[in-house]
Amino acid sequence: MIKMDLEKLFKPKSMAVVGISKKNHLSPGRIVLLKNEFEMNVKVYGIYPTGGDLEGIQLYKKLDKLPEIPDLLVIAVGPDDTLGYVQDCVDLKIPSCVIIGGGFAEIGGKGKKRQEQLEKLAFANDLAVLGPNCLGVYASPTVDTIFLPTERITRPPKGSVALISQSGGVLVDQFFVKFKERNIGVSTAVSIGNRAVVDEVMLLEYFSKIDQETSNIAFYLEGFKEGKARKFLQLARESEDTVVTFFGGKTREGKVATLSHTASLAGDYKILSAALRQYQIIQPNSETELLTSLKVFDVLSHRKNPFGKNVITYGNVVIVSVSGGHGVIASDMLKNYGLNAVRLERQEKKDLKEFINPSAREIASFNNPIDLTGSVIDTDIEDVVRYLSDIERIECIILLLLPYPPNISFQIGRRIANIVSTKNKPVVCFVPYVAKYAMIIESLELAYIPVFHSIKEAVQAVSALKHRTRIENVKKGNLFWA
Repeated sequence: MIKMDLEKLFKPKSMAVVGISKKNHLSPGRIVLLKNEFEMNVKVYGIYPTGGDLEGIQLYKKLDKLPEIPDLLVIAVGPDDTLGYVQDCVDLKIPSCVIIGGGFAEIGGKGKKRQEQLEKLAFANDLAVLGPNCLGVYASPTVDTIFLPTERITRPPKGSVALISQSGGVLVDQFFVKFKERNIGVSTAVSIGNRAVVDEVMLLEYFSKIDQETSNIAFYLEGFKEGKARKFLQLARESEDTVVTFFGGKTREGKVATLSHTASLAGDYKILSAALRQYQIIQPNSETELLTSLKVFDVLSHRKNPFGKNVITYGNVVIVSVSGGHGVIASDMLKNYGLNAVRLERQEKKDLKEFINPSAREIASFNNPIDLTGSVIDTDIEDVVRYLSDIERIECIILLLLPYPPNISFQIGRRIANIVSTKNKPVVCFVPYVAKYAMIIESLELAYIPVFHSIKEAVQAVSALKHRTRIENVKKGNLFWA
């Protein structure tokens, strides 16, 4: 059970910042102070040795001169001064702090001893310390301790994914940028750095059991903290949330890099992977699979789930496309992702043919994949999706929606959304991520229908949903899935 108050770390009502420069406009402490004062809801105080003000914000000389005890202290000073401020947190009963600076275990020698002092002080006083050597917390609209100027970074939308990364660079580039591109929503993002105190186990427990905004928890780690792997695995298996892990340091060269990066010691990945699988933790094979899985999990975590209670159990799908080649490519991928193409019966093919406009009827193909050709019109797609939605043995429709044919209107997204909301049949779409087609994508995503920008991602998404169905059933003790 968590003894430290992580709620104060991730949802502070007030915070203070030390390490502010009046001369250097790009100093981390100054950026954090101004960003939270003007962009976030948290009440923020600045500490500066001589007091004064900064851009209209009153600065206080010492922490004990503040009008209230803050929930969070952001420490943006050198390693030699950091421990003094950690001691101030203990003395003033400030429940949490973020240590931005490095110079601890990741450099070895005296840095390692410095981190041991930090750990001893924090654990003895139940002080929730994030870091050192980290970016900290991004929890919009409450707090943002990332010390990069707002114009330099991309912020993801609000959503259901708690994102925990051992690397700050991976967090703001590989995740924030691509989450924004793909419209994946984040509840809280955490950069844990050296994780001297607050580690992956505490975070998994907090986001699983306490935070109500989170239903999917994703970790980028470079190895488990020593002695914490078993507890992490047990918590993940018990969690009602979907837990996803993506590990760096899988190769010999990667293991060497992790040691100097965040003082992590990566283990044998084959053994690790087997343990993750045994404890029902999703482990994507690539960055693309990670993003695809999180997108479809986030979309379907909303209260308004367009698929209702329908789930993908066996992976039985039908592919609908307006391009024969796209359908073939998708079909070739099914087996590798544990999916099956449903064989359509003769009467079903005959029925489908009757729905199609005369220009496309004689050239379209009604096998699986279904190729509606470039002569398709909106109502053809609508009628086909509606008809297929009533076939029970089809668990999901993979719709490869290429808006290039001139008779497909920009209303097609809304038309499909209306059918899905009525039928509740799982539908996963591929639409090219081109600016001119944004209206179609937006219409689908506003209805919580997952849209991907490659055929492969659409197939991966369906596979991820099938995998999650299995994991959820195993966790519930359903013997059919064991």
